[in-house]
Amino acid sequence: MKNIKHLLILVACLSLLAACAPAATPTPAPTADVGAIQTQAVQDAYAGMTAAAPTNTPPAPAGTPPPGAPVAVVPAAIPGQPAGVALYNTAIMSGPGTSYVLYAALLGGSSVQVVGKSSDNQWWVISVPPAPNGQGWVSAPFLSTSDTGSVPVIATPPVPPTTDLVPPGPNDPQATTIANTYVRTGPGQEYPAYGVAQSGKTGWVIGTSEDGAWWAVRLDPKVIGAGYGWVMKQYTTSSNTANVPVIKNPQTAPVVVPPPSASVTPPPAGSAYAVAADYVNVRTGPGTNYPVLGVAAPGATAVITGKSSDGAWWQIQVPTQFSANGFGWVSASYTLAYNTGSVPVVSAPPAPPTVAATPPPPAGTLYCSLVSQSPADGTTISIGSPFTTTWVLKNTGSVAWDSSSYDFVFTGAYNNTWLHTGPDIYDLGTTVSSGQTYNFSVPMLAPSSMGTYGEAWQLVDGSGKTACQFYVYINVP
Repeated sequence: MKNIKHLLILVACLSLLAACAPAATPTPAPTADVGAIQTQAVQDAYAGMTAAAPTNTPPAPAGTPPPGAPVAVVPAAIPGQPAGVALYNTAIMSGPGTSYVLYAALLGGSSVQVVGKSSDNQWWVISVPPAPNGQGWVSAPFLSTSDTGSVPVIATPPVPPTTDLVPPGPNDPQATTIANTYVRTGPGQEYPAYGVAQSGKTGWVIGTSEDGAWWAVRLDPKVIGAGYGWVMKQYTTSSNTANVPVIKNPQTAPVVVPPPSASVTPPPAGSAYAVAADYVNVRTGPGTNYPVLGVAAPGATAVITGKSSDGAWWQIQVPTQFSANGFGWVSASYTLAYNTGSVPVVSAPPAPPTVAATPPPPAGTLYCSLVSQSPADGTTISIGSPFTTTWVLKNTGSVAWDSSSYDFVFTGAYNNTWLHTGPDIYDLGTTVSSGQTYNFSVPMLAPSSMGTYGEAWQLVDGSGKTACQFYVYINVP
């Protein structure tokens, strides 16, 4: 064992794990925004998993467990099929190395289904259904295996980039990571990741998710335009967070490149292609400053048509209903790429204007509602045709919208193509009392090429606080 170089975060003893585990609670029904690794109290997991624990094994190598690390519940081995039994309490990682993200702890004695191995035979890939791509990696010395002679070599996923957290002041709400963990664009594993917060990093907490399972942490807006991201509470310790606000969940982006299925056409033989290793944003250009067209799901495959000058982004083919020219860009840090030796460098499209980071909207504080809209989303409008979009908005708050301080502000364009032909800011024409409605109209022009286009607008008060968010999208045949 002295040559083990990939020492994972271990559980030193079962009593310590048990002491750190939360009380067992009924498993909630799955929801659309919950994709965390399934866990249960260590007491329950231990009772059901250690019956097959190996005997006369050498003592576990020295290791320090992250306090409170969740315990994985994985499918048990099937007789006659590739299988393994954990020799010690160990960890399931997102890739073959300690620089990857920790998925969960695996208890010694747990049986697992082995589905692959690393090219150097130092790591086993096991079935972990709740993980984004259904797989996790365990260091080979910590697993006793059987019937694994025919398991395939699994391509090594790229190491995700590091995302730095903005450090808090001494008395600010804060959270410290207990393991490498993703910083995501929203509070759920179906949201793409900005990168990885390394173990032991402390970030400034600015809010909590609606389900209470995630922290919103401040990020440098010069690096991440939104200025904040989300980390799972299970992988942090926190302090001074009792009074942080609940932050509204961001909208999930549409799936531009779907997961593999019988109905998905594979890339032509010999072509360059990319496979998503996690949920990854598909953007209009090679950089996080470009608008998001949607996401590629884990395991989704797309033909590569070009690369950025720095090699950090792939240009891929996407359906024209998402991009008028049929192309999008994905980060190479979240994809596996094949047959790329002759992929050409493609010039980046013009960069969009820089938009100042704005605080995330608190949950339940958008004090207006959309009553109606014309044209309806998805309306077909001919190439180059003028049209007017009208939103009917209702003041659902308790304070009047003062015409002297409220403005309508353009905030972004889908496909990075402007539709409006007038100014980016409009004054509120009249004061709107609580319960009243207001009609806001904007002249627009359909683009000169086919595709899906849209714009987003906000109603903001004099301090910049958002009262309402609304949008329109059209199809140009």
